[in-house]
Amino acid sequence: MTSMFRQDSPYNTVMSAIGDLSILNICWIISCIPLVTIGAADTALYTQIEQLQTGRGSHMIRQFFRGLLNNILRSFKLTIVMASIVFLAGFDLWYLSNGMMDSDLSSLAYGIVVTTSFVLMAAGSFVFPLAARSDAKALQLITDSARLSLLHPLYACTIAALKLLPLILVIVAPDALPVILLVWSVLGTGVTAYITNTILLRIHPRPAS
Repeated sequence: MTSMFRQDSPYNTVMSAIGDLSILNICWIISCIPLVTIGAADTALYTQIEQLQTGRGSHMIRQFFRGLLNNILRSFKLTIVMASIVFLAGFDLWYLSNGMMDSDLSSLAYGIVVTTSFVLMAAGSFVFPLAARSDAKALQLITDSARLSLLHPLYACTIAALKLLPLILVIVAPDALPVILLVWSVLGTGVTAYITNTILLRIHPRPAS
């Protein structure tokens, strides 16, 4: 029983990780409020996640917002690209859902839009985790992410599915919306980022320094 209360016990390690991810999750939400800073918030989040995973994390909140400010300009370009894809996909789905096309063609087009959107999302799965690692320009990050996704499609699709999970849960269980919002506002994004970066470390480890 006393072993559970040791500082290095599995219980304390897990609870400490959950606490750190919750703090980063809340910092990320606050940073996303202006919308144009979403990309910079993602980059800052992944930077701190990797710091935690490699045992170099300290002064998380201060480092998070410092990383946010340092990446605003570069990540803004990435935000514009990602937002454009989301907007186009959302508009197409809205257009098709409102019966503005023959029903048979509409069903086919709907499937094509959903599939294409998911593929593009999977191709961009590693953009912000890679941005947290390097000072590469936006186009290079997108290219590198697409290359990794082609080499590891199962991992890329898993990450895309994780990012879509709250939307899927809302569609499947709309009555659970308050619970889903609560979980994702406290922990969901941080856990998703942790899993994503774990995958990246597995398939594309940092070069030994």
